[in-house]
Amino acid sequence: MDSKILLKTLFLEGIERCSPHRAIQESLHVNGDEMTIKNSHYSIDGWPVYLFSVGKAAVPMYEKAGEILGDHITKSLVITNDQKAAASCKADEVMVGDHPLPDDRSVEAGNRTVDFMKDIPSNAIFITLISGGTSSLLTLPAEGISVDDLASLFKLLNNSGAPIHDINTIRKHCSKVKGGQLLRYLHPEVTLVDLVISDVPDDELSMVGSGPTIPDWSSYQDAYHLLLEYDLWQTIPKSIRTHIEKGIRGEVEETVKPKESPIKTHQSEIISSARKLAEKIGELASQQAKKVTVADEPFNKDVEDVASSIADIVLSSADKEKSGIGQPGLFIFWGESTVQVTGDGKGGRNQELALRGACKIADHSNITWLSAGTDGIDGPTDAAGAIVDGSTIAKAKEKNLDPNSYLSDNDSYHFHEQMDKLFKTGPTGNNLMDVVMVLVN
Repeated sequence: MDSKILLKTLFLEGIERCSPHRAIQESLHVNGDEMTIKNSHYSIDGWPVYLFSVGKAAVPMYEKAGEILGDHITKSLVITNDQKAAASCKADEVMVGDHPLPDDRSVEAGNRTVDFMKDIPSNAIFITLISGGTSSLLTLPAEGISVDDLASLFKLLNNSGAPIHDINTIRKHCSKVKGGQLLRYLHPEVTLVDLVISDVPDDELSMVGSGPTIPDWSSYQDAYHLLLEYDLWQTIPKSIRTHIEKGIRGEVEETVKPKESPIKTHQSEIISSARKLAEKIGELASQQAKKVTVADEPFNKDVEDVASSIADIVLSSADKEKSGIGQPGLFIFWGESTVQVTGDGKGGRNQELALRGACKIADHSNITWLSAGTDGIDGPTDAAGAIVDGSTIAKAKEKNLDPNSYLSDNDSYHFHEQMDKLFKTGPTGNNLMDVVMVLVN
């Protein structure tokens, strides 16, 4: 099979095997009037069950949970960024927010979520289904901050090169609903269960979607120091500086801390992640008699550092294979690179990672490299990423295309477009960070 087709097939099959439907099906079970989540059992006989699903995978997560729970569901609310999926969703109420920057619809969704939670009775079981994208889709700015100012902050953070842990620490402290603050709107006797699809490198529950129902260890002081570290303090809107300063002085409420959580019965589970996807792709590749190496840890550094680290591992193997002391195989990496955007071009972190990778493997004709976002959307583009090989740079030079020029302008999309290297899947309804697959033939 052609290397490019093989990598595409493995990626798409892996996404399907780790779909939100399957993740819910493997985690949530109902037998008569008993509900089982992992090793915990709940009686749902006569108890109202409320279902709330939010994020890029909100609709498929709700669909499977709704199918399993059936008539046990008392009321449901879904918040997604997928207009098409929203139109066919059978939840009691479906709302569409914006991503990657919040808008008025995101604020409307935030207000509706608060009202929804306030109406949940004390004897209810409340199940939240949370996936990546929640930070933007579910928004309720802190007092004195407009949604336009919040969107400006999000854009600055997205372009800063900061890792998601730092970005979401700041986001939590500009919100009324992140960092566990949704818990304040629930009756303390409610039984709360979170089923979470992780899109963060360390699978830290409090960081997925900025942790709307997960208590938070960070502080306003942390947010302030991070804004200084990334040289954003003087650039962010004044309303946000004012709010964080008030937080440092103790004039506004902190996020909910672990020892302050008001909910007495609370179970939270990661049900799918990039690690699981990488391992599943590895299993699929092994079935095709491929030697497979799956990274032990996620990548979460600057995109150039990630490209260099991956290339060092792959080129070492390729050299051994050429000399007859190694064998060809597939390398699978997973995580989230960071990009400091300084140019005016078009692209995403996966397209830039693929272009930097192409430069590293230039003239190694036996290497093919795929970098893709598992949600099918890489940056503000219609591509999931790109697939390059050892001949990409030489062929680009034949077309008088300078890869370094495109990199300096953060314009990887137009480079790959001209080289016919874009990888387009359309929205996958999933969100498990990014995957890099490198095949050495």
